[in-house]
Amino acid sequence: MKRFKVGISTILGSLLVFSQLGAAAHAGKPSSGSAPASPVNLQVPNLANDEDSITLVWEKPEDYSSIVDFNVYMDGKKIGSAQKDNGGPAKAYIDNFYKNIDKDGFHVDILIHNFTVENLKPNKSHEFYVTSVNAEGDESAPSNKITGKTTPVPEVFNIVDFGATPNDETKDTKAIQAAIDAATPGAKVLIPDGKFISGEIWLKSDVTLQVDGYLLGSPDAEDYSRNFWLYDYSTDERSYSLINAHTYDYGSLKNIRIVGKGTIDGNGWKQDPSSPTIDEAGNELPLLMAGSNTKVTGNVSVKNGKMSPLNHDEAFGILAANQTYAAQVDGMNAKSAYSTRSNLITVRGVDGMYYEGFTQLNPSFHGIVNLHSKNIVVNGTTAKTYDANNADGFEFGDSQHIMVFNNFVDTGDDAINFAAGMGQAAAGEEPTGEAWIFNNYIREGHGGVVTGSHTGGWFQDFLVEDNIMYKTDVGLRAKTNTPMGGGAREILFRDNALEGIDGDGPFVFTSSYDDPNAAILYEPAQQISQFKDIKVENTTVRNQGGSKKQAILVQGNNDVGEVYHENITFENVKFDNVYSVKMDYAKDFTFKNVSFTNVKDNGGNPWRITNSTGLVFENTTGAPEDAAQRPEWSNSKAVEAVSSEDGKSVTLNWDGASDNTRVTGYTIFKDGKKIGTNYTTTKDSSYTVSGLTPAKEYTFKVEAADAIGNRTSDGPEIAVKTNGTADVTAPVVPENTQIKEQQTTISASETFSGKAAEVVYPGFTWASLDWESASDDTGIAGYNVYANGELHGFAESSNYTLTNLQPGTKYLVEVEAVDLAGNKSKYGSSLEVETAVPYAIGAPSFAGGLKAEIGTDGTSVSLSWNKATAKNQDVIGYRVYVNGQPIKSEGAVFTPINAELTTAETHYTVTGLKQGKKYTFKVEAVGKGIKYSKRERLSDVIPNGLEKVFGYRWSGFGPSASAHLVPGKAISEQAKQK
Repeated sequence: MKRFKVGISTILGSLLVFSQLGAAAHAGKPSSGSAPASPVNLQVPNLANDEDSITLVWEKPEDYSSIVDFNVYMDGKKIGSAQKDNGGPAKAYIDNFYKNIDKDGFHVDILIHNFTVENLKPNKSHEFYVTSVNAEGDESAPSNKITGKTTPVPEVFNIVDFGATPNDETKDTKAIQAAIDAATPGAKVLIPDGKFISGEIWLKSDVTLQVDGYLLGSPDAEDYSRNFWLYDYSTDERSYSLINAHTYDYGSLKNIRIVGKGTIDGNGWKQDPSSPTIDEAGNELPLLMAGSNTKVTGNVSVKNGKMSPLNHDEAFGILAANQTYAAQVDGMNAKSAYSTRSNLITVRGVDGMYYEGFTQLNPSFHGIVNLHSKNIVVNGTTAKTYDANNADGFEFGDSQHIMVFNNFVDTGDDAINFAAGMGQAAAGEEPTGEAWIFNNYIREGHGGVVTGSHTGGWFQDFLVEDNIMYKTDVGLRAKTNTPMGGGAREILFRDNALEGIDGDGPFVFTSSYDDPNAAILYEPAQQISQFKDIKVENTTVRNQGGSKKQAILVQGNNDVGEVYHENITFENVKFDNVYSVKMDYAKDFTFKNVSFTNVKDNGGNPWRITNSTGLVFENTTGAPEDAAQRPEWSNSKAVEAVSSEDGKSVTLNWDGASDNTRVTGYTIFKDGKKIGTNYTTTKDSSYTVSGLTPAKEYTFKVEAADAIGNRTSDGPEIAVKTNGTADVTAPVVPENTQIKEQQTTISASETFSGKAAEVVYPGFTWASLDWESASDDTGIAGYNVYANGELHGFAESSNYTLTNLQPGTKYLVEVEAVDLAGNKSKYGSSLEVETAVPYAIGAPSFAGGLKAEIGTDGTSVSLSWNKATAKNQDVIGYRVYVNGQPIKSEGAVFTPINAELTTAETHYTVTGLKQGKKYTFKVEAVGKGIKYSKRERLSDVIPNGLEKVFGYRWSGFGPSASAHLVPGKAISEQAKQK
């Protein structure tokens, strides 16, 4: 499909982010007739170079069918091959897979196309190119040539020099943070051999955190700040992570690296009694307790007006238990408290993020989470988080330009997961994508590569190739629900080997995903979520586990009309010893050269298909005969309509359609709308439509469907006027005309007082209402809903969600019943609803620059600037930096999330400077925003069980100025320009 070739070029072209290393094009010599095609787009990934190594990646050529390896050249000399000399953590498992698992050569052979050149000298340039090699040893012409350069030797800030002490129970948080704060641009903060314990730490731009020892997360909840929100519009309060790089001024944090040969352990959960396990390569892997929001704390509960004590012997969690318990003590119920667990690493707003080498273990919540970030590379890491609850390996939310390669991933949840926001609030966001995922060994996770369930802002432009997925629940997993909106498109999944998949299936595309721990409330999307324009090719699947599963699951639905997943292609895909395919609401799927052997269910038939249309099968095992064509109507097609005497029903009769197998049902449309929610309305060639009103004209249309779901679009149609006298009587409203906001019941067992409570959780941009139903002698069609006197929408039942509202705004809501004849009756009451206060968006920003005036003494500089502004926040103060170091009072601690200031004014005089020196000054502003966080256990004490919490957002960008304090004639840069 041509569009995928175009899409791949876009994806990989966008990842050519090595310009700082110097790239030069090369026109290679034409290859001989027997030589394979040359590799293309050789590059050094962003930040994938240090003082003694450079990592290379490249694309396969368009025709790579004869290629078995790639040779790598430096300065004109061969230095190794990708297949034979790759030492990353995934490669040993990949080799073991083909040697000891795929002994008969069933699976596709993946190609390795990454290589790390080591033992180089600092600050030195080298020229690189790569060639393709076929089975006969023929070598292609060179790829494009590039110049890569190692970095200078960085200044090292060893945390031990700042007071960290290894191998004891002392917390080293302050020492680690002091080393980070002191690090100069380009420097390396070193965590050396030994075990060090830490709470949350904060990274900054242009610094490498090198973990060569063992960094263990503190088990204490108080060492991790709460008031972390996944999205601006989130309603579930979370905690910050062990390692954080954080800004809401997106892109102001840049070029951060986390590398090393050591381990980062979140200390989230206890080890399972059967831990460790021995994996397929004979290595030990940890096995963590598989918890839940009750098991995590050992099923604590409210007793005598407070939480029962936390029994660590019964709790499954460590930090996870302490954080969940502390949140319940503060008033959250078990579900909300469970969301307050920390990720291992979270970065937000970073342009240029690089991970390499280290091992991640045992997060309290997710593993490594990247939010609103760009140019992210994950190379050669190891994730061992199985079977901790929610322990995703890598997550990318609202992020772009992503490379994930050469990793070993063994996780308790999804291995490599992507998120794109929720509901209507995410609809205008930049899609998450331009992702290249290759040469990874993925095992045991819920999904190998996953889009969703947060799909609101769309995923697009993914290339997933040359990976092994072993014993994961799902291989390629696309999950959503219809209110979430968005979806995924333009994904190519090729040259992957899937073995022992034992969950829902190797391939899942579902609109029916439900997360039992989900706690975020959001406005439903206006556009229904969908997966489309996806291709799976040159992929092998064998030995599916589990029971009552499927090789491919396609699950649209009919809860808001007919929701299809569409235009998905499988080409050159082999399945062996798997379950049959289950497809419901699939449209325009293509299966070309798809083979099935040893199907484990459905009598050996590979296909279970319902409610689907436009399917194409070519050279595919057991292709359903039904798929070849849709039913047909005769040239004399017609439908007859007879009204009942009272005019409240119409009976339709028609001659049946024909099909190459058989017609299984007919769908009836009334005035263009399908009757009912089922795919077909009746199996018969007659149907009585009830619920009509007398003396009214209706149009009916009949369409035929076969067993698969192929449905006609040219069925017979008729207009008919019902008998009887027109209804002119208005509906009867109920005695109780009260309109209510929808309430949530907090049970007596969940509150400290032991009293049940009814609460309302106001939406930022929506409000959900209900009322008692009206009645009518012919029937109620629905209800007009008015907001501030304007018609907002029509509800077919006695509940409705007003959407597209403004935060922090009052609306007067009225309801009007409408019967089938169009007669109307207004309810005699109204309701004033008020949406939640606006949530903070972004960070403060400045208009104008920084004015720096040097004092007459030559040792002080007076700074002044314009007041910063912020959206839905109060700007309460500023931090002043001199040569990158903050000015703060003694004992003050500056973090990206607290309110510590240099000054609340828009001016400040820096004193104690030295004559003869140059200084650079910068100012950042902080905005104070408000959120309301759930405290269900206090629902009968505080309004709606919602507690006001304040959050602080610092600008990353800000005005700056320089000054040179030359003795006797000290002048600022501004003065020089006059």
